[in-house]
Amino acid sequence: MSAVTGAFEQLLRRWAGLQSRERRILAVGGGLVLLVLVWLLAFEPAWLGRKKLATELPTLRGQLAQMEGLAAEARRLSSQAPQGVDTPAQLKVALEQSIEAAGLKGAVSQLTVSGDLIDLRFKAVAFAPWVAWFDSALRETRLRAIDVAVERETAPGMVSARLTLEAQKRGP
Repeated sequence: MSAVTGAFEQLLRRWAGLQSRERRILAVGGGLVLLVLVWLLAFEPAWLGRKKLATELPTLRGQLAQMEGLAAEARRLSSQAPQGVDTPAQLKVALEQSIEAAGLKGAVSQLTVSGDLIDLRFKAVAFAPWVAWFDSALRETRLRAIDVAVERETAPGMVSARLTLEAQKRGP
């Protein structure tokens, strides 16, 4: 403590030895330094943060609204009774209708149902429409593909496909 007290006393003696003009210059300079430090440490970070937040906030609010909408839709969809057909015969009819609607009926070489399994074979079918049909059929009927084999035909863009689909079990 005595070193601090001694340094403070020495500083006071130096201050007393200065002329009044020098004291004013040092006081004004010290005030400016203090003002700059307060600005740099307190006001500027808050000012910049506020400007940044003002530009990001509308985007974040839009994203929040979109997420809330998606969450509401997910809650609504999860509370609905599962859609789709239940019996294997109804699944077969639904698949036949979707195949016909996709224009792939002529390429079907086999469609058999045994229990919960459906065996489906396509011969010389255009790949792009078949993939589009396959995706929509799985979503619409809630079937699950347990075996899929696709072989390229000699004609460009044509394939033969073998599918084994299974009806998903529904919980109570």
